[in-house]
Amino acid sequence: MKGLILVLQFTTRLPIPLSVKTKEGDLAGVMKYMPLAGGIIGAAMWFLYRVLLNFDPFVAAVAAVIFESVITGGLHQDGLADTFDGLCSNRDREGMLDAMKDSRLGTHGVLALTGAFFLKVALINALGKPEALLAMPVFSRLAMVYGAAFSESARASGLGFVFIKGTTGKDVLIASLIALSITLYPLGLLYTAAMMAVVPAVSLMFIRLCTLRIGGMTGDTLGALGETVSLVFLSTYGVFLFYFLC
Repeated sequence: MKGLILVLQFTTRLPIPLSVKTKEGDLAGVMKYMPLAGGIIGAAMWFLYRVLLNFDPFVAAVAAVIFESVITGGLHQDGLADTFDGLCSNRDREGMLDAMKDSRLGTHGVLALTGAFFLKVALINALGKPEALLAMPVFSRLAMVYGAAFSESARASGLGFVFIKGTTGKDVLIASLIALSITLYPLGLLYTAAMMAVVPAVSLMFIRLCTLRIGGMTGDTLGALGETVSLVFLSTYGVFLFYFLC
């Protein structure tokens, strides 16, 4: 329970009525609760989407995506923008890390943010499936667990360093079981199994890219990985529905 509370406090703006004293050692292993936190966020998105769906599907999609940004404080979107500003800056390793740490938003970050927002809204609107809103945050956060467990930290300090250092393969297994238990019923066995293969594949490719460019992962790239997998999930779900259920 303490681990889940810590994850919710660090990654969301949910009003948690409990005060938990935290030391750096307490953060080791808490990443395994990320899919569960994603399930809580997804349930809230699902509810909002269902409420607005009969009014207008496009409004429902926009509201759900904005709500996700608000409830997480834009944490992962910030990571996406910083990652693109860094990796697309045409600098050396230290220069890219400095660009990612810069609080100012660059052109590549703006393009990544706006592109991801519009594409996410468009895919949700095209799918029209409330269960996608429930499952999307679960798989995006499962990808972050992979990103932390199977990479080295590109920085020698910071919150990202703590999470990456404290996440192991065992945490990935537990997080995968949590994700499976949340998404199996709403998505069905076939698509859930497919995503349990797609998430590690995309995560490992992303880790490889970041390792080649900046020597590992950071807190920003973990957020970027989560946002990337959100779009991958929605896209592959659309392909799945088109080819298997049409």
